Amino acid sequence: MIHTTPQERLALGVLALLVSAGVGARMLRRPGPVTLDGPGVEADSGVPALRAETERRTADAARRNTPLVPGERIDPNTAPEAELDRLPKVGPGQARKIVEWRETHGRFRTLADLDSVPGMGPAALAAVAPYVALAPAVAASRPETRGAANRPGSGDSAIPAGARGPVISVNSASAQELTRLPGIGPSLAGRIVAWREGHGAFRTLDDLAQVPGIGPATVARIRASGAAGP
Repeated sequence: MIHTTPQERLALGVLALLVSAGVGARMLRRPGPVTLDGPGVEADSGVPALRAETERRTADAARRNTPLVPGERIDPNTAPEAELDRLPKVGPGQARKIVEWRETHGRFRTLADLDSVPGMGPAALAAVAPYVALAPAVAASRPETRGAANRPGSGDSAIPAGARGPVISVNSASAQELTRLPGIGPSLAGRIVAWREGHGAFRTLDDLAQVPGIGPATVARIRASGAAGP
């Protein structure tokens, strides 16, 4: 059974009324039987266009209600609203915001970039993470350090400090500077600033886990990147 939104049901009802009005007007003007397939009806009432729009809306509603299958991925950089609406915790309004954001600001590079879309918070990001075709929010190693990073037991922590760039202090950096950290978008950056203003300085990076929306996994990624310190 196809579920449609109240707006879609209203639109379909209006289209049906327009079709009926067009046919009725033709019956009043001309004697004799009138069918929906006659050339006169096509010219006078625009039935083909109305039928096509009805079919498009029906297909769109059906697609929005198609469950995601295991392993399926949706690319938020190219997917239309009907596809984005299939993601968990993303309704029609949020899907429209994602499309509007990418059209204004450009492509999403990582999951953290989705945090910039109004209405997308930590809970929504966690829900859509398994179903979106985006890179995880981790800092990429530079070409000259990939060999070391690929050795057993090595990772971002093996990158020389000079190759990482300046270390960001979570106790003094602005919200904009904090968005440079892996897994931290504008929303979480604002929460970090608000938390330290209300509770005082972070003693260690582990204290970041006390900020709502930041868990041990995010703290681990920040530590591994070597990009931040107290």
